[in-house]
Amino acid sequence: MPELPEVETVVRDLRKKIVGKKILEVLYCDEPKIIRGMAVAIFKKKIIGQKIEKVERRAKNIFMYLSGGRVLHIHLKMTGHLLISDCRFQIADGKWVGEGLPKELEEKVNQFIHLVLELSGRTILAYSDMRKFGFWHLTSKAHIEAVVARHGPEPLDDEMFTLATFRAILRASGGKIKQTLLDQSKIAGIGNIYGDEILFLAGVMPTKIAKKLRNKEIEKIYYNIRPTLEKAIKMRGASIGDFRDTAGKKGYYQESRLVYGREGLLCLQCGGKIKRIKIAGRSSCYCPKCQR
Repeated sequence: MPELPEVETVVRDLRKKIVGKKILEVLYCDEPKIIRGMAVAIFKKKIIGQKIEKVERRAKNIFMYLSGGRVLHIHLKMTGHLLISDCRFQIADGKWVGEGLPKELEEKVNQFIHLVLELSGRTILAYSDMRKFGFWHLTSKAHIEAVVARHGPEPLDDEMFTLATFRAILRASGGKIKQTLLDQSKIAGIGNIYGDEILFLAGVMPTKIAKKLRNKEIEKIYYNIRPTLEKAIKMRGASIGDFRDTAGKKGYYQESRLVYGREGLLCLQCGGKIKRIKIAGRSSCYCPKCQR
């Protein structure tokens, strides 16, 4: 599932490429369940003619604010991603077609198109999702506020996510530290990839109980959260799985990951073997020598 860095990468692309554009038409929708809360015909009627005024991210959610006062809430879930192109290229049977099609859009992972919007400026916004777990929900600002309220503080927000706040979150958490980092109601946006990376950099075992961590351990984790996420954003996310940016291109954080998905390989820091365990049903990779 795309995590904070991947979703932030998409949101920054959307701000540059589609804010200020008007939705002219819903060209294609072959999977009605992706549209949450209303029939496709009603969805089309409500969004056509609306201008995209701003795009925001909260945790792993994308909020597209429209001129009529409504908000388009998009969640990519496991394999969803947004693609932006120009009107030279069309969609046929969920696949991109057209002369001069960029090689990125020809990649199989970008060929599961289920929803296409035509925007002003000869722009196409398409949604590709192999597993079809993601959703688009046209809703109210009040509903968005309720969604936001279910999440913990944003780790990239210095005012919202202070060391004192982080310490209080951990002191109130009876679960393992890896579980706590992944709990969206406690901290927004961190997932399995970056949870592993952060704990490795902090030198803390993922199985340690959050509320029993020493202050020094808490500080090490805290001071590795933001740099890890910001590094991943600069690298345009991790494309270990299906994630692609709005041009259909891979991120490249996966090329510099330290422990996630490296079970059995040598630790880049000490030369020991990376191990994998399950914590609350999720895989966790760690170095038994570097993490205590």
